[in-house]
Amino acid sequence: MICVSISNMTALKEAVESGADLLELRLDLIGEDPSKLYLLIPGSIKSIVTCRPGVYSESERLRLLQEGMKLGADYLDMEIETAARDLEQLLATASDTGTRVIISYHDFKRTADREELESIMIACYEKGGEIAKIATQVNAPEDIRNLISLYDLPGRKVILGMGQGGRITRVLAPYLGAEFTFASTGRSGETAPGQLSLKELKDIYKVIDES
Repeated sequence: MICVSISNMTALKEAVESGADLLELRLDLIGEDPSKLYLLIPGSIKSIVTCRPGVYSESERLRLLQEGMKLGADYLDMEIETAARDLEQLLATASDTGTRVIISYHDFKRTADREELESIMIACYEKGGEIAKIATQVNAPEDIRNLISLYDLPGRKVILGMGQGGRITRVLAPYLGAEFTFASTGRSGETAPGQLSLKELKDIYKVIDES
């Protein structure tokens, strides 16, 4: 499954019109209250609600995420670094609303070695994640091998490499057992380094599936 990452209202409208199956609502980038966003999302389209740190206060970020879950988000994506008290509140809301929890780890500078990556993934589950998501900057071919090797381990997961060198991991993810991979709507709407557009991914998968 391809998840279209949304960074603004125009991208949201385009993704809905394109018939996307799953949307990642980046509340920190969109800058709108979830109540406004969910008016535009048909019930047939699933959604992930997330709000990366740095834009809103922690209390406001918590409120936005809880509101998104109450409005019907299928998934909550929360960082592994989230304070224990905040994470406890979010997990409680997720339990009440039936929202599945993604605990995610991002490193925009490097990819750790295989042993450290495995420890990070285990920590994602231990903190309450039904799905572990790891996204790290790819600087060498060995980074790709270390990331891909995590798919041999048990548990639901999304493992992605960032940057130009990590693009292959985004293409391969669904074939390796990822819950989904991420794409942009295009036209410089990427929300992570190396993210392909929805059209690019669909074109690649069409060639693979027809070969």
